[in-house]
Amino acid sequence: MIREKSIIQGNEQLAPGFWKMRLVAPEIAATVKPGQFINVKIAQCKAPLFRRPFTVFRCLDLDKDRPGIEVVYEVVGRGTRMMSAMGKGDELDIIGPLGRGFKRRDDKRVHILVGSGVGLPALFMLGEELSLAAGRGELELVIMLDAKTKERLILEEEFGSLNGKTLVSIHDGAYGYHGYVTEMLRAYIAEEDIAADCAIYACGPELMFKALVPICSQYNIPAQICMERNMGCGIGACLSCVCRVDKKAVMKHRDVRSSHVQFEDAGSSGYALVCCDGPVFNIDEVIFDE
Repeated sequence: MIREKSIIQGNEQLAPGFWKMRLVAPEIAATVKPGQFINVKIAQCKAPLFRRPFTVFRCLDLDKDRPGIEVVYEVVGRGTRMMSAMGKGDELDIIGPLGRGFKRRDDKRVHILVGSGVGLPALFMLGEELSLAAGRGELELVIMLDAKTKERLILEEEFGSLNGKTLVSIHDGAYGYHGYVTEMLRAYIAEEDIAADCAIYACGPELMFKALVPICSQYNIPAQICMERNMGCGIGACLSCVCRVDKKAVMKHRDVRSSHVQFEDAGSSGYALVCCDGPVFNIDEVIFDE
């Protein structure tokens, strides 16, 4: 884990409620993996007290070849409102990279990114990696973007620049597919007959993950999901970001001894910390309560 005093190089609005911030962060940029996040202290004063977690959208060279990162965020509370008012030259205290990121499934030919809203930025670094492989003919990349309205759709141009097929679902039908991204995904899998040779990587609201579970179960498709939780510390100390997990699936996918997962006595489930055991989980590991 690295702590850096980072100077803001830019902060621009992408769509109503969504912003993109560029930060000088050479050490984090050199080590971050797709799906990992940073924790940001927004002000030098005590309020807001806790850091805010943001998945790294991408790494890039800033002015004078200084390595940096970009984060995309939605204004939802006091901390993010304060961030949206910041500009070039302001300083943030950041730690990272944190968490467990995506692991590419090289045994599959078709790789599908499924993202909604502020979950989309978490998929872009993985998309860049898959795009390079797609350009070499090693795999096929399909990108599915989702938003409530066309005005709230973000990063379409950035994802569209990758070597893949980009599809858009808008809930009100004003643009692209009329409906939810999981509905579009189910139709695409059936029409293209790719179930046996595809892997899914997703980030978005929990309702999207719940809708993704029966699709993956029906077609026996492996999926990794990047979870969103309120995180007080981001390093496993405060225990504020727990999620319920399936014991059998966790034992199948990971070394429990090197994790923070705790199982219930004589039970089939347990609890994991999203900040350390995630934010990326295999979809069958997570139990989505009704």
